[in-house]
Amino acid sequence: MASIDPLIRGEIKDWRKNIINQLRNRNKSQTRCFADLIYLHNRLFESTNTLRGENLQLTVAIEKLKCEVVGTGTGTGANAALEARLLAQAEELTMLHRRRGEHTQQIVDLNNKMQDMMKDLQSKESSLAESLELNASLRAELNTCVNRERELAEANQMLRDEYQALQLAFASLEEKLRKAQEENRQLVERLIKCKTKDAEKMNEENDNFLKKRQAKVQKDLEDAARDTRAISPERTSVKEGIPGLPTAVPTDVAVKFSAHDGEVSAVKWSPVDRILATGGADRKVKLWDISKGTFESKGMLIGSNASVMSVDFDSTGTLILGASNDFASRVWSVNDLRLRVSF
Repeated sequence: MASIDPLIRGEIKDWRKNIINQLRNRNKSQTRCFADLIYLHNRLFESTNTLRGENLQLTVAIEKLKCEVVGTGTGTGANAALEARLLAQAEELTMLHRRRGEHTQQIVDLNNKMQDMMKDLQSKESSLAESLELNASLRAELNTCVNRERELAEANQMLRDEYQALQLAFASLEEKLRKAQEENRQLVERLIKCKTKDAEKMNEENDNFLKKRQAKVQKDLEDAARDTRAISPERTSVKEGIPGLPTAVPTDVAVKFSAHDGEVSAVKWSPVDRILATGGADRKVKLWDISKGTFESKGMLIGSNASVMSVDFDSTGTLILGASNDFASRVWSVNDLRLRVSF
């Protein structure tokens, strides 16, 4: 036979001891309340047996006395003594019968009482069985709760570990974010400084260009004021007129309007429509429709960083080129008025 595991053998031995202890405890708890009743019942049976024996002895003595009286047949005094003794024995027998009846009644009462107590005991045993069953179910539920608590404790510990790991990751990411923000701030400061330097340089170049242009215009005006040459024959011929052509230059202005917030540097007619493109010192290219004898704004093209100095259309009139003082040329689409190419 295969050897039994000592642990299993110990569990079986403990199980047997547990059952024996439970039986002993139940025997003590159930017999303690009936101890007095059992003791009285046993005493009544012993006294009954004693009285039954004495009754038999008295009956035997009475029969012997009767036999002696019948056998002798003499002695009135002896008969009287025997009759007196017989009467005493009869009275004693009657008293014993009475006591026997009382004891019998006590036995009946005790039996009834014992039956009542047995019923009470049965009800208590049934309630005890129910309590044991409830106790077993509660123990099972307790074990389930303990297992669940253990599982929840393990899950809680795992969540705590994950929370600590996430806290460490969050701290590291927060530190990285802080460094990135600091680096971004430094880069923004550098960009602002660079932009400021570029703007200052651009403004300085624009100022220099405007100064040079104004100086050139001022010089041209001074040269024109100092020019005292006579009018050439060609100019006189224009004044006199050419056969087949108008003899007077138009002097009336058809349309006059302010195109830009500053100087107008360039103008160009569209090759397909009566659309006029203008460029000025406000760094914008504007389109105007003057087909109806009045000016109407058709759009504005932005994106230049300096004054627009020259504009031109392509052969289809859908694209417009602009050159500015920021060393860049830009191509816009006339249809959607958006910046398309920058180079």
